Amino acid sequence: MSGAVRETMCTSCIHREVCLYKQTYLEYLRACEKMYEDYPDDISSFIEESDPNCIHYKKKSDVNLR
Repeated sequence: MSGAVRETMCTSCIHREVCLYKQTYLEYLRACEKMYEDYPDDISSFIEESDPNCIHYKKKSDVNLR
């Protein structure tokens, strides 16, 4: 998925616009993706590839209340 645009936790988080940790999280996510690209056979055989979870994540409501 190198070079592709994808959705992260930040996309649906209520803190998206004011998050202090967003940039750090995205940098860490890029580093994880690079690790999986550099060692695809070695790592994917025993480590499940998944995005890191942010402890501050709160899902934005899908419904707009009036």
